[in-house]
This record gives sequence, C-alpha cells and structure tokens, in this order.
Amino acid sequence: MIALTRNPGTESDGSSVIRTAVLTIATGGVTFLITNGLNQPQGICIMLSILIGGIALMVRFLVDFEKRLAGVEQIEKDGMADMKKLVGDAFSEISEATALYGLIEASALQTDLVTQLVRNSTQISPTSPPIIYQFVQAKMKEMADFLKQLAEGGTVTYYGEDREWLLGLTRNATVSVDAISMAAVDHDLWNSEIGQRYLDAQRRAARDGRRVRRIFVLDEPAMADDPMLRRAYEEQQRMNIEVRMLDRQSVPTPLQVQVRDLILFDDILSYETTPTTNNPEQAQVAETRLVLTESRVKECALLFRELWDIAHEWRVEAPVPDHRNV
Repeated sequence: MIALTRNPGTESDGSSVIRTAVLTIATGGVTFLITNGLNQPQGICIMLSILIGGIALMVRFLVDFEKRLAGVEQIEKDGMADMKKLVGDAFSEISEATALYGLIEASALQTDLVTQLVRNSTQISPTSPPIIYQFVQAKMKEMADFLKQLAEGGTVTYYGEDREWLLGLTRNATVSVDAISMAAVDHDLWNSEIGQRYLDAQRRAARDGRRVRRIFVLDEPAMADDPMLRRAYEEQQRMNIEVRMLDRQSVPTPLQVQVRDLILFDDILSYETTPTTNNPEQAQVAETRLVLTESRVKECALLFRELWDIAHEWRVEAPVPDHRNV
C-alpha cells in the first residue's frame, strides 16, 4: 500500500526510514548537547533528549501518515471514477443491445433469421484468412446498404447483369409479374442458363395462380418472322403466361421514349435493366436497378398497361389457297 501511495519523485521506503532515524538521533543529540551545555543534571539531559527526539519521531511519522492517507484517498477516488465509468459503459451497451433486440422483435422479418445471421457472422473473426474476412465484411456492408435502400423506398443499383434479384423476386411475388421484354436485353436470354431458371420461376408462379404477363417488343416488323422468338412465345403460352407482341412503330409518339426493358413485381417494385447498346447482337446489360420510389413505380405500371392494350397476340398469316389443287 505504501508503494502504491508514494508519488513519483519522492524517496523510497528505505531512505525514508533512514532519514527518520537520523532526524530522531540528531534531534536527541542536539537536545543533549544544549541541556548539557546549560549545566543540567545528566539524568535531565538524557530524559529531555529522549523526549524531544521522540516528539520529532512522532511528528515525522504523522507527516508521512498524512501523505500516505491522502494518497490512499486519491487512489480510492480514481478507482471509484473508473468503476463508475466501466459500469456506465456496460449499462449503455446493455441498453443499446436491449433496444436493438427490441427492434428485431418488432421487425416484420423473422426473428430467428436475423439472430441466425448475427450468430453466424460472429464465427468470422480477424484471425480468419484475410480474403475471407474482407469478403464477408464487404458482403455485410453491401447487405446493410441494400436493406437501407429498400427500407427507405429508394433505388438500388447493381452494375452488370443480376441474377439473384431477378430469380428471388420472381419466386417471391405474391400477386403479379408484368414484364416488357426488349430484344436488346433479352436476345438469346431464353436459351441461357439464367433464362431457363427465370422462365421456370415464372412457370411456377403462373401455376400457383399468380398473374404473369409479358410483352415482346419488336424493334422491326421483320422480327415477327424470327423462329426463336416464335418458339419462346409459344413455349411461354403453354406455361399459362399471358404473352403479347408489340411492334415498336405502332407505339404512340409520347410513349416511344418511355419504352424500356422492365419487370413489375406486385405493382410495388420495378426491376429495370439498361443495355450497353441497342444492337441485339452485341448488347450486354450495363446495370440493373431496383426501383421502389412510389411515383416511379406508378409510372411503370401505367406504361405497361398502355403498352399491353395496344399489343396483340401472334398474328399468323393465312396461307394463300392453291387454285390449281382446287
């Protein structure tokens, strides 16, 4: 305790004892010399020397005790302050954790899924391989930003061709899936792996009673003779998907600039893609957007209804009769 209370720069315990002893002896010796010089009896000289030396010893002891007691009190105050800070921080963290858990309980999402996500994320530590740790960190941040944008009803952008959003939204649509299919985006889509999975998700949605509609936009009238397009059209009709064709030249002028590749899910979310070029042979998906802005989604829904009304089913030219056979 003494070592803890002594301030830096003061003497050590050993030097303090030596100093006290020297001070006591010196005080007694000086007292003996003075009383002896005053021709006092020998017994009185010795008694006064012991008495005054003892008084000096007690004074020295009381001064050291006072210093050490002040040091102990200061340590106690510092300890109490640290303890209060630790307890306050702990209660603050507990309060924040309690509030967060309350939000999880009140969320529309399943509580066990959220807690499972948190529990599994704790299995990744900074001691994990750097590539895993950094990849998980990036995905968690991406998911946090994604949820934030969805919650705020904004727009989420994915640079490139997405597949998870497309398949997930189609599988989880509850009312309807309305799509405008542009040749610049959907060229050869139906023969690709993602196109087959997307089509299968639509088939299941239509089978379960959800409304699935598609408008094939023909950039040129000659595209109506495309056998691949005709096969895709008939195949989707057999899947109970409502399909119509739309000649872009028949679109009213005010709507010409609005025609674009998009999918409406339940009329509350718009899935839009932007091609790198309008040439179907060279086009790729430049970016994909999820739009939840209410005004924007309403515009997309209105656009689809207007285009659906002017679209038509596949027109098959009647064969010209051969009069020679008649």
